[in-house]
Amino acid sequence: NNLVFNYLDYLLWLKHRDTPIVKAYEFTFRSSVEHYYPQHPLPGHDSLPAETLNSFGNLCLISHSKNSRLSNFMPEAKREYYRNNTIDSVKQYLMMESPQWDTSAISKHYDKMEEVLLSSLPDGTNSQNTQKAADA
Repeated sequence: NNLVFNYLDYLLWLKHRDTPIVKAYEFTFRSSVEHYYPQHPLPGHDSLPAETLNSFGNLCLISHSKNSRLSNFMPEAKREYYRNNTIDSVKQYLMMESPQWDTSAISKHYDKMEEVLLSSLPDGTNSQNTQKAADA
């Protein structure tokens, strides 16, 4: 659900809003779920298992036009593209910070994003949920 991606981007923005790239980030309409490691890699690149490929750790929300333009590019090429363009998602920015985007990086990113989301939920032990998630 796009709401989850937008809410997560808000929580991540709270945490990273002093970072220059995130500071320039603007919340806009984005409706396309991007596989950072592509579903159909260019020739010469390995495919990932479906479970990893479709993991929340490998997904972010971007504009439809950028998703169409970059869909089969490898993470390194996507990172290079965004050096000269604004990010579409704070989650995406954090994904691009990983020097290597593979099964291990996807799993670690999933765990970090899950922790941010879960720590923001009211559970009776967390009185300042959104701020705690932002500080995570």
